[in-house]
Amino acid sequence: MAQQLQLSKQGSPSRQRYTALSQRPSYILAFLLPMIVYYEIALYTADKNIQIKAHDALVRFFERFDMPPTQGLFLGGVAIVTILAIKHIMSNDRWSIEPRVILGMVFESIILTLPLIAIGSVLAGVLAAMNPSVLTTLELSERIAVSLGAGLYEEFIFRWLLITGVHTLVCNVLKQSNLAGITSGIIISSITFAMYHDFPDFNTLGVVALLFYGIAGVYLGLIYVNRGFGIAAGTHAAYDIVATTLLASIAA
Repeated sequence: MAQQLQLSKQGSPSRQRYTALSQRPSYILAFLLPMIVYYEIALYTADKNIQIKAHDALVRFFERFDMPPTQGLFLGGVAIVTILAIKHIMSNDRWSIEPRVILGMVFESIILTLPLIAIGSVLAGVLAAMNPSVLTTLELSERIAVSLGAGLYEEFIFRWLLITGVHTLVCNVLKQSNLAGITSGIIISSITFAMYHDFPDFNTLGVVALLFYGIAGVYLGLIYVNRGFGIAAGTHAAYDIVATTLLASIAA
């Protein structure tokens, strides 16, 4: 990519170091790998269907290459791991990981859920992100798996692939500024993200719910641009865990 998909960084030297390390492919991989393993194992062991639409789309993509569905289930996780591993190898960075950085990524993801929780509560009620009638039929472990899957694969498709793709088109092909590429990517991905939650039965979500998903898409897009794929996926997953456990329990 000719131009960098990122806004300017500020902060103390220690903060800048943490920011840089937490966006390295090796740290993102170390941070997300437990989530990937948990979700992929849950797909095979859960009594109910907990496959999210974004993961299903990846499976259907692999099926186009004559990959059996039972094998394709885990290839979404393999794709994320492989891309991050290749990016790390190409960066020539060390494989060593500082555990405190991973711990910092966990805490940062949790803290960044607070605006989403506040917005979701105001705009779409206590269960802004999910259908409570569906959630109440899932076990706690299954709700966590759904949340992790949404964080991983929705961020992978709508933030990593879509924002990066739009940014590349706007900056490299249309020769526009980096800011124009970022803005276009966030707006397009946010609209697509909202429509995705109303698919395949369109007009099933109300205007308020679609507004919430659109705002959430912008917020997660800003996190992706400024903090990278790892923190964006972690924030999304952490929010969904709250929405599918604590909030769903209140509504039940």
